Amino acid sequence: MNGNLQKTKYTAENFDVSVIIVNWNSGKYLQETIESLFEKNTDLTYETIIVDNCSNKDEESYLYLEEVLKYDNVTVIKSEENLGFSKANNVGMETAKGRNFLILNPDIIFKDNCLKTLCDYLDNNDKAGMTGPKILNINNEFQQNCIKGRPYPKDTLFHIIGLAKAFPNKEYFNGYAMHHIDKTKIQECWALSGCCMMVKRELYDKIGGIDEQFFMYQEETDWGIRCKDAGYSVVYNPNSTVIHYGGVTTKKVKIKSIWIFTQSMMKFFKKHFWNKYNIFQKAFWTVLIYGNFFLKLTIAKVRGK
Repeated sequence: MNGNLQKTKYTAENFDVSVIIVNWNSGKYLQETIESLFEKNTDLTYETIIVDNCSNKDEESYLYLEEVLKYDNVTVIKSEENLGFSKANNVGMETAKGRNFLILNPDIIFKDNCLKTLCDYLDNNDKAGMTGPKILNINNEFQQNCIKGRPYPKDTLFHIIGLAKAFPNKEYFNGYAMHHIDKTKIQECWALSGCCMMVKRELYDKIGGIDEQFFMYQEETDWGIRCKDAGYSVVYNPNSTVIHYGGVTTKKVKIKSIWIFTQSMMKFFKKHFWNKYNIFQKAFWTVLIYGNFFLKLTIAKVRGK
């Protein structure tokens, strides 16, 4: 822990799961998430670690941090700077005592005993390194990014330009988006949504935490690749379901979020594919990534955001 972190910790023994929540100005949603977590998840031991990324001191979720300490097995870590999603989660994992870690956004509502379902799956499958539930929007529509396929440039291109969505039943166009798969069955994939995913401590001990060069976005895809490279599987498990509001904090800084997304895409491409392509391929993907940024920026400005 560095000097910019203030920790208030509940001391206890080891847990089945360490739930790690990174908070930044999430308003009422943090309390709703915590209450849902405590209500629905039973029959196992877990701790809750909240890492606050320098929220405004008069903001609702920040004020709630003092109240949440009344519960057992809760740790609050306050940072004096915004560490980003990746680094803040790493801070939480460094503190965690659980044999599994649940990475959780502060805008999730549990519909069932998610922790036990995911924990049991990891415990009973030696080669499973990460698993995540079915994730729905507040209108109960399936959130496609809770199961991600091959992050290769061709497959990502089909996703970005809309061919995957236009032809959802064609596997050729859905190597990344995976619209074509049966969402009701347990499936191996390449990556999960960072809003709710469980990671085996054994895997964390081998490959480390989230790559901190990704302030936000693409970090879970990179982590998934590293998981598979280490010989573990990444598994979508629809036997549990959560509701994800989505964009609770990023909507407040829409243009900045678009730029961070673009930077993360470029960092991801350079890390995994840069040395595999010639100068023309590199130029093509660079133009595509930044072209996508300017398109989203234009749309955001037209909508007045």
